[in-house]
Amino acid sequence: MKFGLISLLPMLIANCGGGGSTAEPESFDTTCEDYQIMLDVEVVLARECTASSQCTQVLGGTGCGCDTDDVIANSSFDANYLYDLLDESRAAGCTVSTGTSCACDAGAEPACVGGRCTWR
Repeated sequence: MKFGLISLLPMLIANCGGGGSTAEPESFDTTCEDYQIMLDVEVVLARECTASSQCTQVLGGTGCGCDTDDVIANSSFDANYLYDLLDESRAAGCTVSTGTSCACDAGAEPACVGGRCTWR
């Protein structure tokens, strides 16, 4: 007997707990490792580009103290969540990294290299 996806949908929902439960989701503590993973994802998204002209947003405070070590991001990236993650992780006592090199080259220029905004 063949079943189409539409005919199986009610059974799938019932088996996956999607029956309209009003129970509160379980709370969990975010670990420093969790913060680091989320931050890593945000940095990857921030740096996506197709042209160097997109790499104009310097995310201050994400490096080791100089502009050319801060993460350089796509100008259309909304950095609010990234900054929230940084604030939350620091408030939780975590030491997280954005993966910058800590190299302060005053002559570095932003560029899109291999689909990533970077300093060159």
